[in-house]
Amino acid sequence: MSWVNGFYAWLFGVRPQSSLKGSNAGDASAGLDAGRPASQKPSGASAHQKDASRPLEEHLYEGWTEAGVDHAKQHHWLFDEGVLHWNERRGEQKFKPYFAGVNFLKAAAKTRLWGCPSDLAGPERVVLSGIDLKFADLQGSTLTRADLRHANLRGANLRNANLASANFENADLSDCDLRGAVLDGADFSRAKLVSANLSGASVKGANLAWANVSHMIACSDHLRDTNMFGVYREDFSVDAMARIQVAAVGA
Repeated sequence: MSWVNGFYAWLFGVRPQSSLKGSNAGDASAGLDAGRPASQKPSGASAHQKDASRPLEEHLYEGWTEAGVDHAKQHHWLFDEGVLHWNERRGEQKFKPYFAGVNFLKAAAKTRLWGCPSDLAGPERVVLSGIDLKFADLQGSTLTRADLRHANLRGANLRNANLASANFENADLSDCDLRGAVLDGADFSRAKLVSANLSGASVKGANLAWANVSHMIACSDHLRDTNMFGVYREDFSVDAMARIQVAAVGA
């Protein structure tokens, strides 16, 4: 820097252009960023800190979408609004219910879905009678002792679900995938199990009295421990021993 530039810098308080080079260039760029609109500022660690500060329940199901309805909204409609409003939502919008892996006993506790129906004896349970869950993804879910009477579960995926002692009286489980499910002690009296697949499912002590099991697929060894009195079937996809058993009970 010449003595002339130094003199003017001292006289007018102007920093020489050379001082903006090097390490001070970062200060100048920081000043430019400060003058930018908020929408143009680069995102950094502060954005991550903001997301981390959000409550867990706000983004627990965020990003899960199915036919335009995210799963957080589905969870709210069912557990917060109840079965009646849920069925209304299903009539208004077309979407595929997604509750795979959900433990309904824990999720429904302290909500309107938890209670003891006046016409059922026993302790409190998840009450989903009359619910519309057709084509729902419920694989791996827990619905033990749930009240699912008159429920519409047509085409639902219930693979490996725990449905022990659940009540499916008069429910529609046509075309359901129940492979590997736990159905011990479940009540399927007068239910529709048309074309349902129960391969590998445990059905010890299950009640299938007067159920429609036409074209149902099941393991004959497992069916020996079930009540199949009065079942209706057009075709029963099990081995010969199971066919004899069904005929013996007057199906």
